[in-house]
Amino acid sequence: MMFRKLLILLMFCVLDTFAVEFSEVQDSLVENTIPQEIALSKLDKVYPLIVAGEVFGFNGFIWAWDRYVLDKGYARTGPSYWKRNFKEGWEWDHNHWAINFYGHPYQGATYYNFARGAGYGFYGSLLFAALGSCTWEMFAETEYPSINDLIATSIGGSVYGEVLYRLSRKLYGVEESSWYKQVVAFGMAHSAYLQRKVFGNRDGITGDTPLEMSIFLGAGSHFGNIYRFGGRNEDDLDQRWDDKHFMYGGEIEYGKPFRKVKRPFDYFTLYTRGEVGPDGTLFQLDVTGKLTNAGVHGRGHWVDFATLLDYSTFYGDFATVGTISIGTGVDYSLLISPSMRFRMYHQIYFILLGTTDMGYDDLIQAVHPEYESDMDNYQYNMGAKYVLGVEFSVGKRLRIKNKTVVDALHTIPGSLPHYGADGWDMLLMNKTTMEYDLFGRLSMGGRLDAYAKIAAYSSEFFEPMSRGVFAYTLYFSYKLF
Repeated sequence: MMFRKLLILLMFCVLDTFAVEFSEVQDSLVENTIPQEIALSKLDKVYPLIVAGEVFGFNGFIWAWDRYVLDKGYARTGPSYWKRNFKEGWEWDHNHWAINFYGHPYQGATYYNFARGAGYGFYGSLLFAALGSCTWEMFAETEYPSINDLIATSIGGSVYGEVLYRLSRKLYGVEESSWYKQVVAFGMAHSAYLQRKVFGNRDGITGDTPLEMSIFLGAGSHFGNIYRFGGRNEDDLDQRWDDKHFMYGGEIEYGKPFRKVKRPFDYFTLYTRGEVGPDGTLFQLDVTGKLTNAGVHGRGHWVDFATLLDYSTFYGDFATVGTISIGTGVDYSLLISPSMRFRMYHQIYFILLGTTDMGYDDLIQAVHPEYESDMDNYQYNMGAKYVLGVEFSVGKRLRIKNKTVVDALHTIPGSLPHYGADGWDMLLMNKTTMEYDLFGRLSMGGRLDAYAKIAAYSSEFFEPMSRGVFAYTLYFSYKLF
């Protein structure tokens, strides 16, 4: 039933936006310098049955590789499994978290970019991603078809697919570019790249959209507690996380926040960061894109109201969290003086699919000695997310920023793993940074991160739990673009 509702929702989204996308193509013809008759021939979409055949062919190739080369048990499927899937329907799976929330979105990005490179817009390409995911779940595995995989592959795959597509197009634009840019462009969005080589350019994106990209390296220290169980008896278990760590990461801003969005993801941000230390590691990857926006836009003051799609992950020893969310936000900026700017944005989201790790390994093992801790021990959730960002810049060199993210997650009924329990997870992440440009593209900065998690489940066995860790880091940042 949930699967049918999702497909119906996707169909309405696609039908509603095809007219919008056609008008946007007409607008792009006016803006671009390509003659209208040439642009129209280039912007014709590849016949949908051809794209669907490519999606099915890709599924067939992956299945055959798993079955005959890797000899995977889950690939030994056939008519009896297909009949079972249609008869018994969809379930929640608890495969390894990284497979479900990094692997499946990447697979979905390939489906998505078959359509995106064939000239379809964001919502039309999302429908092809859902088609690829649905047929894979029903026909290519011995496992039951998975609801969470369908959501992560289609929606998550569309988020990652559009980002990779846009970055790939930045490298080769309309005209042919150098060979090494072509190689990187192919690596980012191989299915869209091949479509362009076979059928020609099918969209109006020229690669001229502004892009800022920076990478950073640094080192610092954690301090705080990893786990704390119990309400009154807070010292039942209090493990410290005090170590030195190495930090790496990167940040991309595609487009400008003060511009009107004509197509989904004309403006998006991508942020990734990792920490490595003797007591634990973490990896964070967040992508937020604007679907539509309205307001007063300009380089000086601006007020922007936007609908947003967000895919955020936090994966490591401290916590494992993932959210796929759709929401709305307001972003406003004041040019206080020619050398001073203040910016603030508020965003609130509905979490379509969330995950949080249980974190009760010690308590479970006390009652069930046979239990082994692994990364499969997480639960699925729905809920709400709130984001508050504040930025203050002085001149062209000094920037001070603070970003707070709060997730309120409740367990989805019927999605519990073997040792799960219904309840709430509250998560908070706060990042404060101060950065100063030294010379050229090189900057130096300092940051203070705070992570907190509170879990309260409706079970006498799982007591309330809290975690809290701080990290301070000194780093160098280099602006590539």
